[in-house]
Parts: sequence; structure tokens; C-alpha cells
Amino acid sequence: MVGGIKGIARRPYDGDKRTGSRHTYIIQQLEERGCKPEVDRYGNIWVEKGSGSPIRLFSSHLDVDPRIRQLTFRYQTDGNRKVLSGVLDNAVGCYLNILLAQKGPKKGRAIYVFTASEEIKRNHPRTFARSAREVVKELKKRKIKPDYCLSIDVTYPALLHPQEKLDWGRRYDELFDLGDGTHCYVDGFSRPVSRRLGSYFVKKFKNPNVSIRDFHGHDEAMVYDKLCPSFAFGPVVYGHFDTPDQMMPLIHLKTALRFLRRV
Repeated sequence: MVGGIKGIARRPYDGDKRTGSRHTYIIQQLEERGCKPEVDRYGNIWVEKGSGSPIRLFSSHLDVDPRIRQLTFRYQTDGNRKVLSGVLDNAVGCYLNILLAQKGPKKGRAIYVFTASEEIKRNHPRTFARSAREVVKELKKRKIKPDYCLSIDVTYPALLHPQEKLDWGRRYDELFDLGDGTHCYVDGFSRPVSRRLGSYFVKKFKNPNVSIRDFHGHDEAMVYDKLCPSFAFGPVVYGHFDTPDQMMPLIHLKTALRFLRRV
């Protein structure tokens, strides 16, 4: 697992110019795992497996926050914990999506998409998560309507304040609970139907390390939710996502993979 994430995390990708070695690396990794990736006209990578219903879409963005100039990755042991650190957003989500694509769905049809651009201009609605909008266009063009979509991305620990009262100019430890031991969160839903779906999967998983919360961030799930029920899911990563000092216990990744394979 560590080597798989490192291979992605140390490779760049510019979601605006759509250039960088991470794109080619992910295609190679998919091919080595028996997948047949395709690249659409926008540069998004697609893998389809299975047939019939339900139809599920798993999406993970492969671009890096443009404010990060140096890609780093480290692996160390902290007591009994194995910890990954460096630029994990969204190398972790892409790696999870690769593993899902490798195994394929137990039943029905699954589409695994690696979107080229999510990070650009978070404060510009028409530009942010634009690749998710491209994916929706492609789905409509191919006459495919998923039963539901999951956006796989790293996420923050528990919030110390309601989302509407978060002041992003405050210190990190004033925004998030650094002692939060939750491994993964389901959030990012825009509609009640999507929240009910996410809640159903969390209850079905029956693991206290996975929780659901009301945290509607700027995420690809908000775009997919206009097409079908959608939510965001991912392991908790500590640290600012626009700096290279992000940190995640390896157990968070393992829990995330188990949850996603149940979904």
C-alpha cells in the first residue's frame, strides 16, 4: 500500500494545464492490474467493469493543489502506528480508486473515473470541480445514468464549529479536533436523498471508525449530486491540504478500502 501511494504522491499533475507525469503513471498502474483505461476528450481517465445494475460511479481527482510547489512523501512509525505524510490530497483517493478498479464490482456495473481538474479556483463555482462537470457531460453523451456516485477524497477530522461558523483564517487546531480518532467520514451531500444513502452505507458497515456528518464542502460530489444521489467519502488526513505536511495513519486507508468494497 505504501509504495502504491508514494508512486502517485511524488508525481505532479497540473489540473489547469492538464500536464504532469501522474496521469501517465495512473494509466500504467491500471493496465498492470488488468484494467483497460480510456481517456476522454478532456483528459479524464475511465475504467468500466461489470454489467447490469446497479450502476455506480467512483470518482477521484488526480490534480494537486497548485499552491504546493514541492511534492513530498514520507513513511514512518509512531509508536504502534504506521503513518504516511506528505502531499496526500488526492494521491490517497486515486490509489483507493485504482484498487477498486482492479477488483471490480461484485455485482452490477461500476465506472471508475480519475478526474483531471478539481483543485483549481475553489472560490470560482464555474471553474472549480470542472472535470466532474465534464464527466457528467460524458455520461449524458453515453446515455449512462448511475444509480449513485461516490467522490473519493481525503477529508478533515471533526469540526470544532458548525460549518457556517468556520473561519478559515484561524489556526488549524482552532478549526479541527486534533484528537479525533475517526478513520473516515461520509459527507459532501447536497440533498436529503444523498444523505440517506450515505447513512445507509455507514449503518450497514457497522464500524465505529466510519461516521457521517453534515459537512458540505466544495467537492466533486456536489456536481454529481445534480445527476443522481452522491456523496463524498474518504479517510481523515491531518494538516492543511494546500501545504506538503499532510499526515494520515495507514489504518485510515485500510478502513476506507474495506468500506468502499462493501459499497
